[in-house]
Amino acid sequence: MVMKRIFHVADTHIGYSAYRKMDEASGLNQREVDTYAAFRQFIDCAVNEKPDAVLHAGDLFDSVRPTNRAISFALTQILRLSEAGIPFVVISGNHETPRLKETGSVFSLFEHIPGVYVVYKNMYELVELDGITIHAVPHCEDIEREKDRIEIGNEGEGENEGEVFNLAMLHAGISAGGKTEPAFMMGEINEQIVSIDNLLDKGLDYIALGHYHRCTKVADNAYYSGSTERFSFNEVADTKGFLDVQLHKDRTVVKFRPLHIREMVDLEPVVCDGLNAQELTQVIKTRINNCHPDGKIVRLKVLGIPFHVYHALDFDEFKRLTRNAVHFELRYEFKREDGGPYTSATQSSVRFQALHTEFEKFIDGYIEVAAGGGSDPDQGIDRKRLKELGLRYMRDWTRGDEED
Repeated sequence: MVMKRIFHVADTHIGYSAYRKMDEASGLNQREVDTYAAFRQFIDCAVNEKPDAVLHAGDLFDSVRPTNRAISFALTQILRLSEAGIPFVVISGNHETPRLKETGSVFSLFEHIPGVYVVYKNMYELVELDGITIHAVPHCEDIEREKDRIEIGNEGEGENEGEVFNLAMLHAGISAGGKTEPAFMMGEINEQIVSIDNLLDKGLDYIALGHYHRCTKVADNAYYSGSTERFSFNEVADTKGFLDVQLHKDRTVVKFRPLHIREMVDLEPVVCDGLNAQELTQVIKTRINNCHPDGKIVRLKVLGIPFHVYHALDFDEFKRLTRNAVHFELRYEFKREDGGPYTSATQSSVRFQALHTEFEKFIDGYIEVAAGGGSDPDQGIDRKRLKELGLRYMRDWTRGDEED
């Protein structure tokens, strides 16, 4: 019996970068290197196992204008598929589709590579392979209209005449209702939202979906493969990889294949609940040490923290403990004196550190100005003594608050 095997992947977002951590070997942003590693790992699987086709359901790149480095990397990996004789079909997603036609598309660079089929021209296109017909719909202005153009015929000839599998590719969110509840969308400004109810009735053997980052079965023959990396803490619990799809005339077998990627951890929040600064500092340090943050992406929320406790925390110690993490985010939700809702901020976005640290910086800067002969309206003030007294008063004030 005729069987075809495809690898379905999507949302690789090559060229994505985030946080400040740099890869020591290459000098590049660590998260950019991570996206390269995930895609290379996928291509390794394809080259070793040689499926009948590789389908990429959009957002190969993270932006409309990827860097030369990102383009060169993607080209090298796609050429590996071409040289192995594995057809590669890719549609453009919302991240790499220009809003103005005049901008042009990075996909035009791949059009003349043997065995590579790029679909990006704002319209539905048909791609015919040996025994597989692919109905490809990229991110486009009127995606509902283009999607509705899909019709199942007897295109092409496979190993046995008439034995052709019909597949669809689509990069979009899916609206709730009908046969596909719940909704699947990312909440991005330029995402397209469609219904696929009519596609489910067309007799397609498989629908390869992209855009939604969690691997999801939408219907018996329709799947999101999910992304190959985690791109936000909304995806912290998701396992990332691709789909290995076996097409038989009487059934379709879909297997999820995980990729080995960087660990992302969202720790259980710390609730202040009357803790003083010293106690809270110790709780946070314990959470940090227990999660072994080196090489990981980690977030810890601190809930209900009074402002005076926040200003007395040992931020320098937190930074020391997390210096080898790719990213460590402390998010604070402050307790308001009027009993209103929490206000929040992250450690990276809050410039004001512990009160004694800010005071010390201010006085040190003031002393440097005076020593350099700058304007000094307060001649006769013993600034070193002022610094000593100020720090002592703040320590006494903090200690008194903690004892209360």
